[in-house]
Amino acid sequence: MGVTGRPVRILYLADRLSVRGGADLHLLDVIRWAAERGHRVTVACGRREAGAVPPPGVEVVTVRGLAAAVASGARLGGLDALLDRAELVHVQNVMNPVALRAAAATGRAVVTVQDHRLFCPGPGRTLPGGAPCRELPADGTCAACLADAAYRERMLALTAARLKAVRGARLVVLSRYMARELAAAGHPGAAVVPPVVEAVPERRRDAGRAFLLGGRLVRHKAPLDGVRAWELAGRPLPLRVAGEGPLAAALGGVEHLGWLDREALRRELGRARALLFPARWQEPFGILGVEALGVGTPVIVADSGGTEEWSGAGCLRVAAGDVAAMAEAVRRLAADPGLALELGEAGRRLVAERFAPAAVWPRLEAVYREVLSGSPGRGSSPASQAPGTTASVPDGSPGRA
Repeated sequence: MGVTGRPVRILYLADRLSVRGGADLHLLDVIRWAAERGHRVTVACGRREAGAVPPPGVEVVTVRGLAAAVASGARLGGLDALLDRAELVHVQNVMNPVALRAAAATGRAVVTVQDHRLFCPGPGRTLPGGAPCRELPADGTCAACLADAAYRERMLALTAARLKAVRGARLVVLSRYMARELAAAGHPGAAVVPPVVEAVPERRRDAGRAFLLGGRLVRHKAPLDGVRAWELAGRPLPLRVAGEGPLAAALGGVEHLGWLDREALRRELGRARALLFPARWQEPFGILGVEALGVGTPVIVADSGGTEEWSGAGCLRVAAGDVAAMAEAVRRLAADPGLALELGEAGRRLVAERFAPAAVWPRLEAVYREVLSGSPGRGSSPASQAPGTTASVPDGSPGRA
C-alpha cells in the first residue's frame, strides 16, 4: 500500500475528467497510481468528457459545482458526504472557492496548484510587454493587465478568495518556480512533486525530418512566435502542429495535425527534429517539453517560469519572446542532425533520472503520509515540510541558442 500499509479511502476533486491537456492526463496518472496501490479511490468532478476512462474499480461521481470558476455553493450537492467519507482528499484544478474551502476544512486535504489562478488575477504573472510580474496583486499593480476597473475588482476578489480558501490544506506544485510564487503570495512550503514521464529505454537513431509545435493554440502559449521563428529560419524543415485552439487558423504554411491522443502525440514527438516550445507567460511547468525529452527529442524552449525544472539538459534555451533567437536555434538543429541527437539523448537521460515513477511517486506518497498522520506540515510552514517532498533536483547547466 505504501502510504499506511492498508487501503485508504482517497477522494479526488477536479473541475473535469478529461484527456485533453497535460494537467488532465497528470490527474489520471495520479488516480491510476493510487488505484494500483490498492487504495479505495473515488473521483468527484464537475464534468466528465468522452475518452476519460478511470482505472477499474474507481468510482466517478459528477458534482457539477466543482467546474465553477467563481465562488458558488450551487450544484455542490453530495460534496459534504463525499468529504466526510474520505480519509484523504486531493484537489486538482478546482477553482470554486466554496469547494476549496470545504475540502481544506476537513484537515486532511492536499491541493495541487497547477497554475497561477490562486494568486494572479491576470495573464499568468506576465506583464503586457512579456516581462515577468514581480508585484503582489493589487488594484494599482494589476491595472496594466486588467484595464476594466469593474472586471479587475471582481478578479482581485475572486483570486483572494481562492488563496484564502486553501489555508490549512497541504499544497503541492509541479515546479520550484510555482513554490516560489506561492511563497511570495503568503503560502510558503509547498511540496514540489512533478508529473511522471517515462523515458524510452534506448536512444534515438534518426534525428527526424520535421519540427513540431504542440499544445493549446492560445495567445499565452505563443504559437505564432514558433511559426515566425520557423519562417525567419527559412523553413528549413517542415513544421507540424499538434494541437487546437483559436489561433490555429493564423498558423499558415504548417501541417496541421489537430488534437492528438497521448500515444499519437508521443509518436509525433519521437519522430520530430525538435519541439518548439515558445511562451508569452510564466509557464507553471511545461509537461509537453518533458514528454519530448523523454523520447529523445530536443526542445527549443522559451526560458520562462517552471521550465527550469527540465530545461537543464536536452534543450536550447532562448528568452521568451525572442523570435530571432528561436529562429537561430531552428537553423542550428536543422543543419546539424548530430547535435539534435546528442541533445535528445541528454534530455532522455534527464527524464529517466528525474521524472521516472520511482523518482516521483515516493514524493507524493510522502505528502499523503504526512497528511494522514496529522503532521503540522499540512499547513504552509516550510519548516514542517516532510523530508523528500520538496524539490531535490539540482540546477542544470542549460545550453543557450
